[in-house]
Amino acid sequence: MTTRSQHDGRTVRRPRWNARRSWRAARGVTLVDVMNLVVVAASVSAVGMYATARYISHTKTTEAVSEVAALGKGAAEYYDTSDSAQPAGATVAAKRAMRRFPASSKDSVPADPLDVRGKRYQSSSADWARSPWKELGFSVAQPQYYAYSFTSEGTGFQAQAKGIARGDLNGNGTRSMFYVPITPGADAHALVGNLVTEDSEE
Repeated sequence: MTTRSQHDGRTVRRPRWNARRSWRAARGVTLVDVMNLVVVAASVSAVGMYATARYISHTKTTEAVSEVAALGKGAAEYYDTSDSAQPAGATVAAKRAMRRFPASSKDSVPADPLDVRGKRYQSSSADWARSPWKELGFSVAQPQYYAYSFTSEGTGFQAQAKGIARGDLNGNGTRSMFYVPITPGADAHALVGNLVTEDSEE
């Protein structure tokens, strides 16, 4: 298409506008943009869902970490004072040789693993009224994701114990475990060891 400039009389050739070609080009770009947007949105959504699931799982496992730490603390305090009933005049070595942890728990709380399989268990005061929970000063008031147990053996420097939490957050039958070991140190005072986990994410 040829047109003449109104300012200086020069002839200027301008391309003819092709509505069909322009519409096709615009339509093609739009489809590509939409497809890219869908892919990006799907990726962001997937990442977001994964991150959310991990966050929720982490929030739940915080319970186990906190409660086994409380078990360890209670066990250490019990051990350090467990020789207080020794006869007057007993030597320090004799007293330390009799130090011990509370007896192992007969059952976990709750006793049935299915009670915390993909769900929470609301314990009662009766659950924690017996040994060793009473001696440990331990209980869980809120609904719990994990079953708690306690094991111990030996006396004096050979004594050892564990505060344990087991759960199945996603209900798939694979149980996670968190525990802390408690053992006497060189000065005969109990030390709570580092947290140990097995299948923490299940």
